[in-house]
Amino acid sequence: MMMEEIGMNHLRILLQSSLFEETRNYQGPCYKMHDLVHNLAESMSKSTKIINDRDTRVADHSNQIRYLAIDSSGGREDREKLLESLSTSLHTLFFMEGDLSGDMLMKLKNLYVLNLSYATTEELPVSIGKLIHLRYVSLKRSAISVLPDSLCKLYNLQTLTLSYSKVKDLPKGMCNLISLRHLHYYRGDENFQMPLEMGRLTCLQTLEFFNGGREKGRRIGELGCLKKLKGSLTIRNLQLVQDRKAAEEAKLSEQTSLFRLHLVWAHDREGDNYNDKDVLDGLRPHPNLEELVICAFMGDQFPRWLMDLSTTTTLPESATTLPKLTSLEFHYCHRCRELLPLQNFTSLKVLVIENCDGLTHLPGDMLHSCASLQKLRVFGCRNLISFPLDLQQTPSLLKLELYRCPKLKTSMTPKGFGFLTSLRELVIGPFSDDDDDHENSSIYNELDWSGLISSSSSSSSSAFRRLELYGLPHMESLPDQIQHLATLTSLRLEDFGGVKALPDWFGNFGALEELWLFRFEELGHLPSEDVMRSLTKLKHLRVWGSPLLKERCTPESSAPTPSGPKFLTFNAYA
Repeated sequence: MMMEEIGMNHLRILLQSSLFEETRNYQGPCYKMHDLVHNLAESMSKSTKIINDRDTRVADHSNQIRYLAIDSSGGREDREKLLESLSTSLHTLFFMEGDLSGDMLMKLKNLYVLNLSYATTEELPVSIGKLIHLRYVSLKRSAISVLPDSLCKLYNLQTLTLSYSKVKDLPKGMCNLISLRHLHYYRGDENFQMPLEMGRLTCLQTLEFFNGGREKGRRIGELGCLKKLKGSLTIRNLQLVQDRKAAEEAKLSEQTSLFRLHLVWAHDREGDNYNDKDVLDGLRPHPNLEELVICAFMGDQFPRWLMDLSTTTTLPESATTLPKLTSLEFHYCHRCRELLPLQNFTSLKVLVIENCDGLTHLPGDMLHSCASLQKLRVFGCRNLISFPLDLQQTPSLLKLELYRCPKLKTSMTPKGFGFLTSLRELVIGPFSDDDDDHENSSIYNELDWSGLISSSSSSSSSAFRRLELYGLPHMESLPDQIQHLATLTSLRLEDFGGVKALPDWFGNFGALEELWLFRFEELGHLPSEDVMRSLTKLKHLRVWGSPLLKERCTPESSAPTPSGPKFLTFNAYA
């Protein structure tokens, strides 16, 4: 077992014994000690540490001090005296704020852990290369933007954390950090050049992204040597991969602990001779993969490992292709003309198809084996005409988003909302308008309103709660069927440009907490005052792009009443 696995086992034991407890913050799960455990740890470590946030002083029993946390309080001279007194014994230094000079750093020959998170110094001293015992260096959220080449002499370094720092480039000699296990660093720039021969870092477990290049030592084959990668990896510049054979050198099918994989081609490419399908074919991941994102793929169809193309073709390659996959996303795959039914994706919970202009039809049985699907998002597919999905195939669906697909016909949209007893959110529209008589056109007539009303009739906590509906600028009325969705707590209506007044059936929305009206250009009236007063739970009302309403509402009439919304916004535009 690797030491990280042993550490996790110890953590689980501490959790099970209630000595640690799990909490969450904006970054995810974290752990804290029980107060009694903390007090015991404080007592046991009292003679070996200094937490210095007031004054800097020369420590008593300095030969026993192993841990020092120090901020910018006190003068630089005092800090240097303190560090000098601990130079032979100190193993861990937390240095927050202030400047850290090279002379100060050179005195800490036996340092194992150096944490400069939030430090205001802009350059990491060259002398860091002298601290040969360092195992852990963190520059998280620091002002440091330049890493010296001497950093690459730290042959014992196991963890380098640069998250949210200002570091723009990695040192050229990164491949010399042969003990490195975790590199916490992410750059979204596809032009960022990886250091040469990253494949030499054979202990590496955490690598957040890899930008492929044409040059030897920067090609995708470098990943093939990193057999211990874990967690999440984004691979960019796949347009530079020569062919399937070159892609196979990444050996993604052997990465048993890689759970999230993002495969990204360049959005803007010259010419039209693409080999994306062959490259993607060679990037087949291990069956343990849980999340897959494919971005800017220009092949006309996806490889067999992703979709089972055989109808009888004897030994289906994808019989158990990705049995653990829970999330699958396609972004900007403009040349892909079709998506065939997803076979054996029994664990799939999230499916996103976004900005894929080549798609014209999505098959109605595409999700027939995806009974666990909870979120379906189809967005910005400008040439999509039909998606006659039978929603009976997706009984677990909680959220359905089918919008900004302007050629989609209402009659060719999903049916069977009545089977979605767990549906909580729907984002939908606008649909294709084939009616030349714009005055009376209603693009929502053929939507499965009866099924939607049926699925929203439950009064339980799983009832339908949020509707986001997109119209067309000339539409003069809202679909009357909305009034029957009485369980809604959030309603957003956008681009109903011809609507001049809101109907009084808004009073049916007794549970409504949020109401958003965007681009109602002809709107001159909200519902009657009695109706607005009946919406006792309404907390947020936002109207944007309704200049007539803005002009006709006096401060008295537009102000929230005691029983009305607590947050009211009008934004008009010229």
